[in-house]
Amino acid sequence: MSDPLQVRGLGKRYADKQVLDGIELELGAGEVVALLGPNGAGKSTLIGCICGTVIPDRGTITIAGHELTAAPLEARRQLRYLAQETEVPPGVTGRELLEFHADVFEGRADLPGALELAGLGEAIELLATTYSVGMRRRLAFAALSLGAAALFVLDEPFAGIDADSRTRLLDWLVARRAAGTAILLAAHAQDRWALDALAARELDLSKL
Repeated sequence: MSDPLQVRGLGKRYADKQVLDGIELELGAGEVVALLGPNGAGKSTLIGCICGTVIPDRGTITIAGHELTAAPLEARRQLRYLAQETEVPPGVTGRELLEFHADVFEGRADLPGALELAGLGEAIELLATTYSVGMRRRLAFAALSLGAAALFVLDEPFAGIDADSRTRLLDWLVARRAAGTAILLAAHAQDRWALDALAARELDLSKL
């Protein structure tokens, strides 16, 4: 079975600044890697390259055996991405957004669990654009749980979420790790409580 993630010789430059230079990274099933480093170290750039929102200058990215540029649809089907800024489309309720993700990722059977994970109560029937930042974040987390995926990529996943929700979402991530899902996340020093619970391997991009 292929590793959930293989990054080989990845490089990215913006104008005169080399942000990523020959990055090598591998995640096996059930492994967690935390990307560390100050702002500007390249955490979001690396995540963007892996998720297909940033085009690298060189190198290859393979997700669950599918090379991202050669087989983008197959690779992205095995990926769930939580962006740093949570955007929601206008005109849909929280429930409708989860139902859409369930259809895309063939995860209708997982919908009751996703609704529970979101923890939005009656607000799930309201337009998602009316949600607070924390509510949107919880909804986005719930969307990750739908269907099968080899790799979760999370950009500062606990930002803007209340303490009770952080505990519930961390417990869910620990369970996903135990089930064999690989997790790559960008983190800061204040996330130490989560990194320890996830037994994360740390990669400080500022030292590469």
